[in-house]
Amino acid sequence: MGTYSSATRQGAYEPFDLQVSRGQVAGHTGIEIFGFTPNIANTASGPMWEGQTQSGGLYVYPSSAAPLVLVSTSASDTTALSVRIEGCGAGFVPLSETIALNGTTNVTTTNSFLRINAMYVTNGTNVGVITAKISSTTYAQINAGVGQTQMSIYTVPAGYTFYLSYTQYDAAIGFTSSAFMTAQEYNKDNVSGALTLTHQTVFVQKQETPFTAPIAHTEKTDIQFCVKSSSGGPLTCSMYAGGILIKNPD
Repeated sequence: MGTYSSATRQGAYEPFDLQVSRGQVAGHTGIEIFGFTPNIANTASGPMWEGQTQSGGLYVYPSSAAPLVLVSTSASDTTALSVRIEGCGAGFVPLSETIALNGTTNVTTTNSFLRINAMYVTNGTNVGVITAKISSTTYAQINAGVGQTQMSIYTVPAGYTFYLSYTQYDAAIGFTSSAFMTAQEYNKDNVSGALTLTHQTVFVQKQETPFTAPIAHTEKTDIQFCVKSSSGGPLTCSMYAGGILIKNPD
């Protein structure tokens, strides 16, 4: 069966978002951000990621670009298993690399990363926990059997603007409970600056926010989608954010 051309390329109409996903709109890329953690508590608001604990586990960014060291906790994750890393290098330039694992033996990326937006297994399922570190600090982690990171963070690469169009938060909490959740978005617009609260909302089980006008996040902006509980934990929570990354005019 041959490859079908886009209907829009033939003069007919198709939804813009569909065309972006199909790669038919130059300079536009659909972005999906997934976060998950079973460790939400009331002690601190933080992004959902594998390093979060009930006492916080806030995500700290590298201060400069450096090679990443990847390793698995299982010898079964051999060189036949590859991991794709997507993020930014020095100066926030877009950067990605695919690297083969070597079980419990460290492997080091060729490129130096300043930010990691996502990390996923490209050709199978990981048996162990895979970490990506600079020195002793973990900046991304794939839990056993999951196959990809689940962290509600994203950094806009240099030369692009990210237009956030939708967010959704889901929490394992009953409607009969007196507890509630607070979802917050924090932004940071340079390497050494502080995260600033830009938006927050309160919900119980679910919060869906479609933005009538997508919210622009300029190049080199660090975004963290965070959540905390009004009472103790641990509580399980997940989130999804979607939008379009658009290349800035030259």
